[in-house]
Amino acid sequence: MPIHRSLLKHGYQNFSLTILEFCDIDSLVSREKHYFDVYSPEYNILKTPGSPNRGKGWTHSEAAVEKIRTAANKRMESPEYLAKMSIDQTSGVKVEVTDVETQTTTTYHAIRAAARALSIDKRYIEHYIYLNQDKPVLDKYTFKLISSDGEILNPFNDPSVKVQKSSKKIEVTNVETKEVTLYPSIGAAARALGYRQPSISLYLKENRTKPFKGLYLFKWA
Repeated sequence: MPIHRSLLKHGYQNFSLTILEFCDIDSLVSREKHYFDVYSPEYNILKTPGSPNRGKGWTHSEAAVEKIRTAANKRMESPEYLAKMSIDQTSGVKVEVTDVETQTTTTYHAIRAAARALSIDKRYIEHYIYLNQDKPVLDKYTFKLISSDGEILNPFNDPSVKVQKSSKKIEVTNVETKEVTLYPSIGAAARALGYRQPSISLYLKENRTKPFKGLYLFKWA
């Protein structure tokens, strides 16, 4: 399909989705035809809005559909394909992934893309990067944020890196072990400790001094 090829060629960041008009459902076909006439969209395969023959000529057998689906799934699961997609969609800050077992390195355009390629939760990667962890994730992967020029970025000092939803750090003290841990945001602390973010936010907002759940003390770093 033309739109599919163009998305891969030019990158998703060069396309946008815009609502042209809100209308009654009874007017959908006529308004669609109006915008067809005005813009002559090049990516629309069918040129007649509301046609009863919509899709005619593109019907595949069940066997063909299953074959297409299987091929697509294999392609989407391919690390090479996902890496290529990442290159096409890069936004400036990339994620470099190193497999410590094979000593191979792959670069992705975002944490989510890397997580999808490795079939892991993206929070593993976020914790490794934003909590300055040294131990490889799953004893297999290490991660770095890098610029488009290949320079290693510091997630806390570089202005091009957006650190979570909040850049305000939080200090967490375990009153039983006396261990103090610094997190880059409330969200990061909540995920690491297994609590709800709003609960910790309320604790800080009300300046509480009693240990949260009888175990943790929170304060802004």
